[in-house]
Amino acid sequence: MLLFASLFFINSTVGSTLYPILIDQPFDYVEQLFLATAFFITFATKAPMLPFHIWLPEAHVEAPTVGSVILAALLLKLGGYGFLRFSLPIFIEAQRALVCFVYVLSVVGILYASLTTIRQIDMKRIIAYSSVAHMNLAVLGLYSFTQQGIDGAIYLMLGHGVVSGALFICVGVLYDRHHTRLLRYYSGLVTVMPIFACLFFVFTLANMGFPGTVNFVGEFLIYAGVFDRNAFIATMAAPAIVLSAVYSI
Repeated sequence: MLLFASLFFINSTVGSTLYPILIDQPFDYVEQLFLATAFFITFATKAPMLPFHIWLPEAHVEAPTVGSVILAALLLKLGGYGFLRFSLPIFIEAQRALVCFVYVLSVVGILYASLTTIRQIDMKRIIAYSSVAHMNLAVLGLYSFTQQGIDGAIYLMLGHGVVSGALFICVGVLYDRHHTRLLRYYSGLVTVMPIFACLFFVFTLANMGFPGTVNFVGEFLIYAGVFDRNAFIATMAAPAIVLSAVYSI
């Protein structure tokens, strides 16, 4: 609704919603600030960022495997795409005013989602909360305003779409056979499903950003870009590297 209202306002003031026209439109700074905030809340909800993330774990738990795969692999990326395509190019001056707020929100979201993932016992919730952490990291890279950070965010979103979707398929395979997603029931699974266990382990390594996987490339570039822009923020977000290994292993 915020995005819808913003587009109505843009159409009434500019007379068009064509992208080439909006890119060159010199919006007033106050207008930029309000529009950028509305766009940010919209795409942050879709991404999802803290505190707009609550819908995602519930949606994943209730959805069938196909729904979870589509949600993780495609729909979450619309938030990052919105930031990259619309918010940053059209409202660049206002985005620079919001950047400190976005940094703090992203770092808190990364650490909160990583710590919350550790205490989950439902495998779908584990993957869902790890998705929140990864998407917050991608947004952090986009708002670094550096080539490495933006490239890293794109790599991470592409890699996360493949890896997270694969992990949800793996959980769906287990649920179809045993009708539970609770971790405590799957000790010793490698003895009866060795090939499946190997695949699940490979995707888990990719999810934690193990070197040699696409997530590692994305995370490395994001941290490099953010460190160039703000070393303190990069240092505050760095514990997520360790926490991702903790909840994955």
